[in-house]
Amino acid sequence: MLEINKQKMSYSQQSGKVPVYVTDDDGNIEYSSYTDSDGNVIYYLDDDGNKIPKTTGEYTTGYEKPVVFYSSISNKLSEALIKEFGVDNSTNFVQIVEDKGKLPLSVGSLVWKRSDVRYKDEENTIVDENSADYIVKGVADEGLTVDLFLLQKNVK
Repeated sequence: MLEINKQKMSYSQQSGKVPVYVTDDDGNIEYSSYTDSDGNVIYYLDDDGNKIPKTTGEYTTGYEKPVVFYSSISNKLSEALIKEFGVDNSTNFVQIVEDKGKLPLSVGSLVWKRSDVRYKDEENTIVDENSADYIVKGVADEGLTVDLFLLQKNVK
């Protein structure tokens, strides 16, 4: 691939299920605590000294720590991608074409191009999937020399 056409981006792979945390009206995670007799709020801490977040008891998809990469991205979909995935309206899609095996993207991975990666917690460990610019919707890795990735724009 031509180095001059590559742009800085980040990706994050799905990492399984994570708990859904209780949040306040501003979207900040609430932490388990109690109030002592003097009116001070005391937070419960885990073994590492971190505050313990409140959970709803439900689970959602978690994501790994984002990784920076450089690649070409285009809103002109290749004929191979259009045929393979049956995309009839390409206005909300872009594609990444990369050398075979260079990118470990899979369906459901998140990609940031213009936006900054945001997190849901104070420790910057829970990726905010809504901050991503794209989500990988398809992977065409049958080619001999290149892999094609179909990305859908994340409407914010």
